[in-house]
Amino acid sequence: MSSSGPPSDADDSDSTVLDESGNVEPGVLDKEFFEALVENGSDAIVSIDENSRILFANRSVERVFGYEPDELVGEPLTTIMPERFHDAHHEAIERYLETGERTLDWRDVELPAKHADGHEVQLSITFEEHRYDGERVFSGIMRDVTDRVERERELERQNEQLERFASFVSHDLRDPLQTAKADVAILESEYGTDELFDELDETLDRMDALIDDVLTLAKQGKTIGETATVELPDVARAAWRTAGVETATLDVEDDIGSVRADRERLETLFQNLFRNAVQHAGADVTVRVGALPDGFYVADDGPGFGTEAPEDLFEYGYTTDESGTGFGLSIVGEIADAHGWAVSATSGETGGARFEFHGATASREVVE
Repeated sequence: MSSSGPPSDADDSDSTVLDESGNVEPGVLDKEFFEALVENGSDAIVSIDENSRILFANRSVERVFGYEPDELVGEPLTTIMPERFHDAHHEAIERYLETGERTLDWRDVELPAKHADGHEVQLSITFEEHRYDGERVFSGIMRDVTDRVERERELERQNEQLERFASFVSHDLRDPLQTAKADVAILESEYGTDELFDELDETLDRMDALIDDVLTLAKQGKTIGETATVELPDVARAAWRTAGVETATLDVEDDIGSVRADRERLETLFQNLFRNAVQHAGADVTVRVGALPDGFYVADDGPGFGTEAPEDLFEYGYTTDESGTGFGLSIVGEIADAHGWAVSATSGETGGARFEFHGATASREVVE
């Protein structure tokens, strides 16, 4: 068995069978086709015998491991394995040959390998066992997933930083605030209500709301990991039920479809937009959620933005309402950005506020 591929029982004179139109007959391809497929595939393929000696390596091992195929054939598999895994590998092979017991999943297992220059390569590997010339052979199809693993690790580091920040905000800021509110309550019980106490209460309540919004912003700003296909109408209606906007009206297009998203964060996005509509357009506002060719929109029938510059709306702390914290639309922007969507604010057909989300992979097909 060589680096050019294992020999076949088929005769070398076999040729591709063509139909009357000159097309390849379905299911009938010659040996050279399969040899070329194995040799030129993007994934590295390595086959070993029962003694972990490499019998075959395709051309892609050079790109993945930095070795020419002929440099690996005849060498132990541990040549491309970090030293800390050598003993475990030999023990696992020995146990499997004796008992048939596998110590790890053979499909899409992720393990590090060692490159010819010494650095480690993260692989996704699928193992198969087969027989060749009466001998047991083990083959691994190995895909380099180093870039993806590094992205996931960076994502995890970013999320850990946000968690630490959220913990600081939650404890180091909220605890003194609660103490101050308790002190004001004691003063009110001793000296009665006073305009000064009322103003202090309002200030402390505003600080409490700011802390809540900052915590939400920290959470929603996390980089998105796994997403799922979710029905936009379902998420929008669920957000409406918990947004505290009972006096307003929600209108959701029936055929708005679905989108790939983190459902919890998408629900928070809708909640903030619904509250923003009530805050700026009144308790009896009507809010509409509809589809765009590459996403969706949320619009209301209120007075719109007036003299406000739409590009300023998503800035941290920007608000035209004295009772607002200025973080609601910042949270919307962070959630959209975390999903890779582009959000813009514009005027609706009736003059109200309209927020459009482009780049969301919406589908008009109903999800089972």
